Amino acid sequence: MLIDEIALRQIVREEMKSVLKEVGLHDEDAGNDVRDLRSLITDWRGMKKVVWQTVARAGTMFVLGLLMLGAWAKLGGGGGSD
Repeated sequence: MLIDEIALRQIVREEMKSVLKEVGLHDEDAGNDVRDLRSLITDWRGMKKVVWQTVARAGTMFVLGLLMLGAWAKLGGGGGSD
């Protein structure tokens, strides 16, 4: 059985409508919903980048603090005997 192009397009169109209805993107606000989702994804990616940068900076500051503490103790900053 062969399906002509017009019938195939109609089947695909109906299936697309069904799928969009299942995910809640079947009404007039669907365009705004998709834009909101894209905005949320973009914001999430930006936030992840900032979080990792902050963790890296905090780790770097921690290591530098340990080095400073070690240098301070090595140079006699420990308040030992005079």
